[in-house]
Amino acid sequence: MHLGCRIFVGMLWLFALMQSSACAFSLRRNTVVPLPRQRQFSFPLRVAIEDGNNMQTELEGGEAYNNGKDDTKRIMRPIRRLKRNKKVPLIAIVGRPNVGKSALVNRIAGTQSGGAIVADESGITRDRTYRPAEFLGEKFQIVDTGGLVFDDNDAIFAKEIREQAMIAIDEAAGVILVVDGQCGLTNMDQELADFLRKQITREIPVHVAVNKCESEKTGAVAASEFWSLGLGEPFAVSALHGVGTAELLETMFESIQQKKTAIQGFGTKAKRLAEVKQKMKVSSKRRLPGETEDEALLRKYGLGPTEESVIAEYEEALAAFDEEEQAEEIGVAIIGRPNVGKSSLLNTLFGSTRAIVSDVAGTTRDSIDAFMERPAPEGTNEPPTIYRFIDTAGIRRKGKIDFGPEFFMVNRALRAIRRADVVLLVLDATAGVTEQDRILAQKVADDGRACVLVCNKWDAVANKDSTTLDKSVKYLREELPQVRWAPIIFTSAATGQRVGKIYGVVDEAISAHRKRVSTAVLNEVLRDATLWQPPPSKRNGSQAKIYYCNQVSTRPPTIVVFCNDPSMINDTYRRYLDRKFRESLEGFEATPIRWIFRGRRNRDIMRQKNMNGNPGDGGAGTSFPFPYAE
Repeated sequence: MHLGCRIFVGMLWLFALMQSSACAFSLRRNTVVPLPRQRQFSFPLRVAIEDGNNMQTELEGGEAYNNGKDDTKRIMRPIRRLKRNKKVPLIAIVGRPNVGKSALVNRIAGTQSGGAIVADESGITRDRTYRPAEFLGEKFQIVDTGGLVFDDNDAIFAKEIREQAMIAIDEAAGVILVVDGQCGLTNMDQELADFLRKQITREIPVHVAVNKCESEKTGAVAASEFWSLGLGEPFAVSALHGVGTAELLETMFESIQQKKTAIQGFGTKAKRLAEVKQKMKVSSKRRLPGETEDEALLRKYGLGPTEESVIAEYEEALAAFDEEEQAEEIGVAIIGRPNVGKSSLLNTLFGSTRAIVSDVAGTTRDSIDAFMERPAPEGTNEPPTIYRFIDTAGIRRKGKIDFGPEFFMVNRALRAIRRADVVLLVLDATAGVTEQDRILAQKVADDGRACVLVCNKWDAVANKDSTTLDKSVKYLREELPQVRWAPIIFTSAATGQRVGKIYGVVDEAISAHRKRVSTAVLNEVLRDATLWQPPPSKRNGSQAKIYYCNQVSTRPPTIVVFCNDPSMINDTYRRYLDRKFRESLEGFEATPIRWIFRGRRNRDIMRQKNMNGNPGDGGAGTSFPFPYAE
């Protein structure tokens, strides 16, 4: 019996032990482990609601739900080519190869540095390029074209260059035929002049510019030979020194006024201002320009225009020189290695042959600008969104580039990155990522430009399945860590696959590039990041301390972090902060974040040292920055 009692008591004790263990286990399982305090945002709550018409709306901060039938809803309009401003006429520069057309364009546009590529060999310019210019207060555009050759066997890409030049002539309000004064009249000059005289001069004014006439004595003699072209007076000019360009443009403006190929009043701003200035000289006894005999007689006896009316005319003439407000342009540079499909992508976006495309690497020479426009949403007063796409030459490795045309081609491509807001880094889906792609990605990140990875030639990838896309994304993230934050889009310029989605990705990249976050939110994220991973320390025991941060600028977002010693913040911790900020904050997916670590100044440190002394010592502390106070 005693044995049975002992067994019974033991079973009770075991049962109680099991119950207590289960309770303890449940308590441990439900125990809340204290974690670093998470950031709290006061942003409006966004809830996606899908109604019966499959239309998604958003609720923000207690706004009433709208079923999508509101007339004020923003309706995005389709993207189209930017309509050319009729107030800014075009002047086309044409001629045979190697006569100095690009040099003359640089002289008129004032872009001797960074303008059209100029070299002593023919065939440098292939596509048509547009440059803004101004003369006598009149704004116009100068169009550079390739050398015109009517025989396709005489030059490479002769047919494509001729097509580009014909488009420029059709758009132009005036044409300047450039010839070589040192070589004299040639058969190609005569053929081109005959074409212009028979086909173009009926509607558009055409003038002859005899280039390479630096000497005033021999220049007129060299130019006299070109009277036989039948295009009027030839002008002796020098694109290198600027001789004769003013007379050429003045005559071109007068011809445009006579032919009425531009808006009414083009080229008359300077004349109008000079006439009004003469009217202000009421003591003048001679007849003023633009004044009739009756007006001169009335003015002689003090019965002419009043002083107020003359001043009003002067102010009106002066106001004509004021610059009009231009809409903001979003610069989108298309860069990449040679022959990856940059020009084909530009043509697909533009909807026509804007750039010459071929299988030969290095077809594109100059940077080519193409403008697209997204009109403002209906019912709004917002300005339209203008996209400036910049096609660039392929960039090879630095060791393979010799000083010459290719050097300037790469120079223009790198400048296009710096003057763009978003960079489309085009990759070849069939070739994978190369070392040059990594160099270009690092260049984009260093320049602080928003970036989008465009994996072109996706239609040429063989044996695609449901996992090919995910594997490709993972591959690009691993091979291009310099722009791990950049969105990826797989396109085909040949078929147009997903090319239209580039506009949406560019808009998101622009929003991220110009994003600004309040200091309070940034410091919440910074505190969480430093709690999860403290700043690094040295072997001697010194610890890096991070105090606070704030965003000082955009394009790209620049964050200044104040710490005790910036030298202790290594690259690993910088990358950690960059990753934590991107994980915690939305909107930085397509832009680099520039980090600046700044140490505390000695002035701030001294201010903390015994400003008023210790308690009980009678206020014997040092009052900095007033060291002479007692």
